[in-house]
Amino acid sequence: MQKVTIVGNTSWGNTIAALMARAGNDTRLVTRSEQETRILAESDPVYCPTHDVVEAFSGVRYVVWVVPSQTMRANAAALRGRFDAGVCHVSAAKGLDAESGERMTQVLQSALMGDSIRGVCALSGPNLATEIARGLPAAAVVACADSELAREVSSLFCSDRFVTVPSDDIIGVELAGALKNVVALGAGMMDGLSLGDNAKAAFIAFAWSEVISIGVALGARESTFYGLAGFGDVVATCVSDLSRNHHVGFEVARGRGLDDVLGTMHHVAEGVYTARAVNELMGRLGIEAPIMKSICRVLFDGSPLTREVVRFTGQVQRAC
Repeated sequence: MQKVTIVGNTSWGNTIAALMARAGNDTRLVTRSEQETRILAESDPVYCPTHDVVEAFSGVRYVVWVVPSQTMRANAAALRGRFDAGVCHVSAAKGLDAESGERMTQVLQSALMGDSIRGVCALSGPNLATEIARGLPAAAVVACADSELAREVSSLFCSDRFVTVPSDDIIGVELAGALKNVVALGAGMMDGLSLGDNAKAAFIAFAWSEVISIGVALGARESTFYGLAGFGDVVATCVSDLSRNHHVGFEVARGRGLDDVLGTMHHVAEGVYTARAVNELMGRLGIEAPIMKSICRVLFDGSPLTREVVRFTGQVQRAC
């Protein structure tokens, strides 16, 4: 039995906390307030909710961060110095920092600078929290540049209903998890226009090729994008009715404003923020990403979606 603390009273955070507890670990989940703790405790969870950071982190060996990517830095900085030496941190957030373009493990490393941490890992894969919470089977990748630590943390998460595999390509695993959300926005737009599954499949194929090019340019292995954390995750996010990012793309294509769509959602659609972040990152690095740019133009610049579809079709024809 290990002591594990989950940071983030989110649907995915609660699901991971339940997975850890049912595997026999001493599991705590950090809430933001006494009221949140009380409300969560009323549901009689299998883990221990707490807003007391001393209780939450005392003797803990693993800390799993399940907060939105755009609040990761602030959350980690606020808790810096609260951890015992030798703690392993795990990011379960899929996104890029909007200002720096950094991956979440990079954000954690910089925000926790000065703490004596053992390492930082990433958990990613086709993991729709609602299905996993219902006990349906799923699989994920645990990535770390330290392959031994990746195997150790993978063993911590692995169970008969949640299979995990280790990887040392943390760049590829995190980029795949973040950028597939942007692809899902586009897939939702294709569905919102009622263009059919053939057109959507073609879009996903071309968009994923672009993601692979971005990943390789940033130091990832190409093979990672064909595996569980890549192709597996993009399939789930682009076709499931449970996908928040697909929902946003679909609603925007139907004529709703982005702010209106986001304002009626109870959960964060990470792809919206990642789309802007990757667009700026590609500009700084001089990497061409026309599909990512098209999605950004629709979301943030008011470009008509039909115009961007015509632009995309023209790019495909020229490529052929």
